[in-house]
Amino acid sequence: MQASEREIGMLRKHREHINKNLDFLVKATDYDEVARECVRQGIMSSQMLRNTEDLKGKRFNMLAEDVLLEQHRRLFLKVTQRGPAAYNQLIAVLKNVNCLDAAQLLESVDESSSRPPFISLNERKSSRPKSADIVDTRSPDACEGACVSKRPLSKPLGPPTPYLEPVVGKQREVRKSNKIHTDDMVGTYKMQSRHNRGVLLMINIIDFPDPKRKRNGAELDSNSLIHLYRELGFTIFAYGNMNQEQFFDVLGQVTSSSYVQNTECFMMILMTHGNRVDEKDKVEFCDGSVVDMHKIKNHFQANISPYLVHKPKVLFFPFCRGDHADMGQPKNRYASREPVCMIPQQADTQIETEGTSSVIANVPTLADTLVCYANTPGFVTHRDTETGSWYIQKFCDVMAEHAHNTNVEDILKKTNASVGNMRTKNGSMQTGAFDNLGFNKKLYLNPGFYSE
Repeated sequence: MQASEREIGMLRKHREHINKNLDFLVKATDYDEVARECVRQGIMSSQMLRNTEDLKGKRFNMLAEDVLLEQHRRLFLKVTQRGPAAYNQLIAVLKNVNCLDAAQLLESVDESSSRPPFISLNERKSSRPKSADIVDTRSPDACEGACVSKRPLSKPLGPPTPYLEPVVGKQREVRKSNKIHTDDMVGTYKMQSRHNRGVLLMINIIDFPDPKRKRNGAELDSNSLIHLYRELGFTIFAYGNMNQEQFFDVLGQVTSSSYVQNTECFMMILMTHGNRVDEKDKVEFCDGSVVDMHKIKNHFQANISPYLVHKPKVLFFPFCRGDHADMGQPKNRYASREPVCMIPQQADTQIETEGTSSVIANVPTLADTLVCYANTPGFVTHRDTETGSWYIQKFCDVMAEHAHNTNVEDILKKTNASVGNMRTKNGSMQTGAFDNLGFNKKLYLNPGFYSE
């Protein structure tokens, strides 16, 4: 028996042939097509591909095209580690995506009969993964601020126009109020207008440069939200796939429009992929560009969005804030103990920035704002391909049932509690959260009841 036949893994001559011709293979192939087909043919799993693409901190000092080039090279190198059948599989992949020059180059090293055979995954019976196991996958590790788009920017979307199209799918019965609710202790935000009750800006990004990362089932969330907010009396601006430039253009136009100038309340729901890098939440757009979430929140500062000063603003970011599955802690298996970090006593009680009276008329930079998340930092969110995202669907359920007599913060708490009771089959859970930024009054939506 010859030595090459006793080799473990891919034959040495095949590995060396790929390494020797790596530059040619990269130039002669399209990365996205080859990567997608490698997963489809079973050369590697989706997780293996993500690990291969993960350049960790290196990408922060690289241009976007250099990042893609390095990922392209690593893809072919990863194939050399995937066993003796991977070489023949790779040739089939290249033929399937019409990269015939690259396929011919690999075939030239020996006769096809001497290469180990393989069985395509397409020839096996496969089943769709259980929808309860679908994770609203995180975006790739991102650089600070926006990265270069992976797709050409399309034309601006034009002036914002309220969405008036009919919706399909599940239609909840939204209970209506019989009065305008108030709270004498902390006060309430005004919500009593018939025609200017609220504005909703909804963006649901479903498609991304990598087709495998399509947010299947997310269209159900759009239908649920549009129906819900129509019943609440809101004017709705609804958008689908948007790149970063389009998003900020639309955000600026809507928040400076007469609709927002006259409205009593503003809400925004941005549904997409996200991640958390260096303790900063990131947002991904359909062109693959990524931006720090604080850039979006900063748009609602008083000097940038003056029409929203003193008005309640509720911002929803129901996407991943990391890549960890929250498996929770088993009951009765933890011990009560003193906190690890105790708050130290102040060494110096002098405070120089408090207690000074002023006649200057100003407003807080960012106030009257709730920022809502589908999870806590570091963890993924879950989406059912048949019924929609856990958080959005539960939010719609709770709003439909309780918005007639319950303030928004309590609705969010009820939503978080409902989502917290859900589990995937392997036990992964999700914990909703929200930040109160000077949201010092209660917000009752009073659906169906008007006093002016």
